[in-house]
Amino acid sequence: MSLQTVTFKVSEESIAAIDEIAASRQVDRTEILRDALSMYLADHEDLLADLEEADRQIEAGDFVTHEEIVARYEARLRGAKAA
Repeated sequence: MSLQTVTFKVSEESIAAIDEIAASRQVDRTEILRDALSMYLADHEDLLADLEEADRQIEAGDFVTHEEIVARYEARLRGAKAA
């Protein structure tokens, strides 16, 4: 895999936090930023997969409406108050 340089500006507070993490892990700032970017990209892929699954469930009619959820929780609250 070919690596490319990316340059961007961040706050001094962010740099201090990154440096603190890097020092605690005994690695350099670059490794922390690569790890953070990798985790972000993986989370984004997971989100896209979850959204696709949600769309499939909606198309299949496999969902609960907001009104149904409110009714269920109101019933639970009424039951808890009666106890």
